[in-house]
Amino acid sequence: MENNHHSDRRTSVKVAWEESYASKTRELKMEERRLSKRLSQSHMSDVESDDTGAGEERPAEILPPPCSLQRVRRVFRSKTFRDRTLENLYRRYFIKVDQSSQSVIQLISILMCLLLIIFFYTNGLTSPVRGVVLGIIVLTFVVLEVLLYRITLDFLTLQIISFLSLFLLLAVVCTITLDTEPHDVSDGLWVTVFFVYMIYTGIPISMSAALVSGVLLPVFQVSLASNFNVSQSYVRDQVVANVFIYICVNVIGVYFHYPMEAQQREAFLETRNCISVRLAMQKENQKQERLLLSVLPRHVAMEMKADIAGNKKEAMFHKIYIQRHDNVSILFADICGFTALSSTCTAQELVQLLNELYARFDSLATENHCLRIKLLGDCYYCVSGMPDPRRDHAHCAVEMGLDMVEAIALVRDLTGTNVNMRVGIHSGRVHCGVLGLYKWQFDVWSNDVTLANHMESGGLPGHVHISSATKDYLNGDYDLEPGDGASRDSYIKQCGIETYLIKVDTRRHKSVPFESRREHGTSGAMKLMGIEERGQVIEGKDIEDEVNDYLSRAIDARSVDRLRSEHVHGLFMRFRKKEIEDKFSHKHDKMFSDHIICQCIIVLLIGISHFFLSHITVLMVAILAFLFEGNLLLLFLCCMEAASCLPRSMRQLSNRILHRKAVSQTFAAISILLIFIAAILPMLSIAAPNLKECLIKRYGNLSIATVEQANITRSSKTTICNPHQVTNSFPEHYLFCVVISMLSTSVFLEASSLVKLILTVSISVVFLVLIQLRYVNLFINRDILLMIDNGLQPNASVSWIPLRWEAIIIIVMVVIILFVHAQQVESTARLDFIWRIQAQDEKEEMESLREYNLKLLSNILPLHVAKHFLSMKNDGKLYYEDINNVGVMFASIVNFSEFYMELEANNEGVECLRLLNEIIADFDTLLTHKRFFAVEKIKTVGQTYMCASGLTSRTNFLDMTHILALADYTFALKNQLEYINENSFNNFVMRIGLNIGPVVAGVIGAKKPHYDIWGNTVNVASRMDSTGEPNKIQVTAEMYRILSKNKYSLSPRGLVRVKGKGDMHTFFLDAMPPGASLEDMQTYD
Repeated sequence: MENNHHSDRRTSVKVAWEESYASKTRELKMEERRLSKRLSQSHMSDVESDDTGAGEERPAEILPPPCSLQRVRRVFRSKTFRDRTLENLYRRYFIKVDQSSQSVIQLISILMCLLLIIFFYTNGLTSPVRGVVLGIIVLTFVVLEVLLYRITLDFLTLQIISFLSLFLLLAVVCTITLDTEPHDVSDGLWVTVFFVYMIYTGIPISMSAALVSGVLLPVFQVSLASNFNVSQSYVRDQVVANVFIYICVNVIGVYFHYPMEAQQREAFLETRNCISVRLAMQKENQKQERLLLSVLPRHVAMEMKADIAGNKKEAMFHKIYIQRHDNVSILFADICGFTALSSTCTAQELVQLLNELYARFDSLATENHCLRIKLLGDCYYCVSGMPDPRRDHAHCAVEMGLDMVEAIALVRDLTGTNVNMRVGIHSGRVHCGVLGLYKWQFDVWSNDVTLANHMESGGLPGHVHISSATKDYLNGDYDLEPGDGASRDSYIKQCGIETYLIKVDTRRHKSVPFESRREHGTSGAMKLMGIEERGQVIEGKDIEDEVNDYLSRAIDARSVDRLRSEHVHGLFMRFRKKEIEDKFSHKHDKMFSDHIICQCIIVLLIGISHFFLSHITVLMVAILAFLFEGNLLLLFLCCMEAASCLPRSMRQLSNRILHRKAVSQTFAAISILLIFIAAILPMLSIAAPNLKECLIKRYGNLSIATVEQANITRSSKTTICNPHQVTNSFPEHYLFCVVISMLSTSVFLEASSLVKLILTVSISVVFLVLIQLRYVNLFINRDILLMIDNGLQPNASVSWIPLRWEAIIIIVMVVIILFVHAQQVESTARLDFIWRIQAQDEKEEMESLREYNLKLLSNILPLHVAKHFLSMKNDGKLYYEDINNVGVMFASIVNFSEFYMELEANNEGVECLRLLNEIIADFDTLLTHKRFFAVEKIKTVGQTYMCASGLTSRTNFLDMTHILALADYTFALKNQLEYINENSFNNFVMRIGLNIGPVVAGVIGAKKPHYDIWGNTVNVASRMDSTGEPNKIQVTAEMYRILSKNKYSLSPRGLVRVKGKGDMHTFFLDAMPPGASLEDMQTYD
């Protein structure tokens, strides 16, 4: 062989596994993707909805367009899934996270209660009321904390604990507000602000419950606190300013609670969708696997899948999947009288008869430990002793043959037709495997296989005909009689072997009732033979229930602590794997523009609140407006992406802002700093006189009398201590505004806890430095004037610590609470992200597995048949179709049997099969050209290659183009074989037969589907091959009429005797039309 030339040609042909199926299975792949998409969409149908059940929304579309009433209504409605089971799963999915959040809230509440007790008794007060009430509340919180981890926690129990916590928080607010001396409208305000924030962000309750609680607590605080100060002129302004603070914290809470819940539900649905698609694919893969293993033995299929999954290497020869098995028994069986039986049946009845009969044979083969090899029309053959060796392989084959004879006798009795079974068995060795690039069919080859075939043709109807080799394995366990096969078959005579017939043991005959006899009685017969109706399929569990069950088990097995330890490390929670951290860091915050809207609202509310307690100048209004416009500018930059009317460059800028986490977090920081500036802006423009020092210097002491004498009250803007510059005696308002600016960091859910910590610490340091150094007197003056307004001397004992120190504690607590909360939010986001990643990875693994199976299946079944079997709606019904004007071709290498020899030098014939594999592979390669897309390979039988054209509506043309393509293909085959002969120094000769007409195409076999075509057209095409001449293409008169019209060169052969048809006029196809050529063909598209 000219290896270099041959190698070059092979190099130009792409790897067979990757390319041979490509052009013919592209549509099947698209269909599979569409199927996956439909599955995905169907499993995403349980979307978020409100309690009333009105409307539906996709989880990704978290909010409707800005400034819409629909958005406002949707935000304030509690979210639930329509499916109750899905809602319960969602609650269980986040039960551990909710448990952790509730625990943190309770611990913070305990800490705050202890601080309030310490504040009260620091100044020497001895009233037991606060200590007793807050002590009881602390003990209750401790009990709830213990119960939270000691009982079996479910959603209802957690809800009960949550609402008990709400009641305790309300009790704390009422206690602090009522039991504070001296009284002020802002008594308990900072505690209430904290509690409202915690209700929205930590307590696992619905939005409606959080909203009611977030309003109820401030209402109680404002109502109780204002009753003690009704005589003060500034009470109204202070109440209004405090109301704006409460509105701010509720806005922050709503903008946190809604997106957080929406994102959690979206994450849950995405995870569930991955699981859903994964399970659907798993079912699909199981179906593919069953279909695959029904056609190919497991060891062959697994080897092919491993090659598909592995790296492909260029090689001079295609890989051949051939294994050798010694000591096996080969059974061939042919249905005698089948032609007569089929002539009494319709096309559907014919396919159903074969289907049910071969289904019974397959069942018998399994019972008798035989492996079905192939179906050839009305011929069935199988092998015992492979793939797993068996000592009793001959016994198994004989039992199989006797069962088949018995089964066909039952059919004969029930149908009233003269059908019988001729069975031949020979024992020896075989080579088994598949040949070619696609449309694989498992087959066996060897001289012993050839002899077994002749044992069948040389046998007698109703008998099992065995060779002397098989007889030797039976050890005298059966009664035999001379078979005299040599008198009926020349090949047996040529081999010179003795043959025998198995005597049928009468005890094997089974009595079967005949009540179900009917015309053509195939279905009744097969029922009596033990075959159930294929339509009676036991319905499996619904896919939705399976997904929910799987997710339920996964939730039970999920350990938050284990996930955190395995995947996250460090205080600031970085993923251990850099690639996962990179993916997480590039997550797009879908609600970033909504967060900026929240910041705009906060700036506006804080600015308005300043009008009630601060001296506002025109310049200050301009600055506040500038700060508000700054946030509006940030909002505009974020929203440009959705404005198609804007230039592309502006939309791209907006896209970069939203999709680059570093940029978006910078924008978030700027927005928060703008709020902070708005919070302290009035404070920066006022005087901070030392009131105590001023009055002592002027009047000699600080008392109620001296303050009244100086005509100073909390509402005074200017005093004798600051006659030329205004001051403010409500610095707590600035403190609360700064707290609001710090709390606003929480609305940016995608911002890291580290960024939030840096922001809050920076704000805290700046503010504390300002109030402890430059503006400390504002806080001292406030305490003095508050005591005097309540009729107390400035040195009297009170129930609170000085505001300057209380501010430090409040700010520090805010930093701690926000950092702990940011850690929780980020931890939840990261753990949910890793769970989604795991679910996605599993889904991708299933997709890869499906891809491997698909590559094999597309090489086994025709495209439209594979679609039928992979359809989710396939209910096991019989698959068949009547097709007219189908071209059928049989092409045989007539002298390959002379080439095939089993010698030690050629690995007992394996090298001969390797060359046959190369020939068939080259024939398969020709079919990948678009010129032959209408031609479908059916199968190979030994050295005979069978294909057909026009088997589908897409390939069956009224102008007979598919017939011309088949004719051209025969010339391509001849050219290819000539090329092989030149390069392998052989002289293979091809004989081809063509016919056109109606066929029945379908799938037969119960658990081992086998696609084939049947009918008179197929039989005549086969006879055109078998009665043809070497190097000739013999066609029927019908083919002649079509081809001659299209300028093909044909010559008459004359009358040819055809078995079953008598004498037929046939023709030889000599050449393609003038000017036509195959040289422009490329091997691949």
